Amino acid sequence: MKQGNGQKRSSDGDSVRMQRLFARDFAALEGIFAFVTEFGAASRIGADRSFEVQLMVEEIFTNMVKYNKDGSVDIDIELRRDGDRLQICLIDADVEPFDITKLPEVDTVRHLAEEKVGGLGLHLVKKIADDISYEYVGRLSKVTITKRVGS
Repeated sequence: MKQGNGQKRSSDGDSVRMQRLFARDFAALEGIFAFVTEFGAASRIGADRSFEVQLMVEEIFTNMVKYNKDGSVDIDIELRRDGDRLQICLIDADVEPFDITKLPEVDTVRHLAEEKVGGLGLHLVKKIADDISYEYVGRLSKVTITKRVGS
C-alpha cells in the first residue's frame, strides 16, 4: 500500500516492508528515528534490535549527507523483515561512489589513544551487521545491510 510523501508500507504474514524518502539534511534524523520506531513495532523486532537499526540507519544516512554533498535528491530508506532476516537499504542518487565496504578495519585501541575523529560509527555498523553490500550504477549509490533478528 502506498502512503503519501514517498512512503510505502506492506505486510504479508512474516514479511513487513516500509520505505520512505528523507530530505538530504541532518534535520531529517528525527523523522528517520520515528520511521525506524514505527517499523520496529510493525515488524516486532524488539527494542534492542530497533536501537541497532536506528544506529545503522543513522550512520549510513549521515555519511551520505556528509560525504555526498553534490547529491540533490532525497535519500530513499527501505526497511524489510522476512522471517528472521532484516534488510536495511539506503539509496542515494546522483552522487559519486563511496563504498563503505572497502574501508579498512579500525584499530579501536589505537584510534582512541590517538584521539582520532570519525570512523567509529561505520566500524560499529560493520560489527552489528551480518552482511553489508554496496552497489554503484549510473550515479546511484546503494548500501544494503542484512541482520538476523531471530523469530
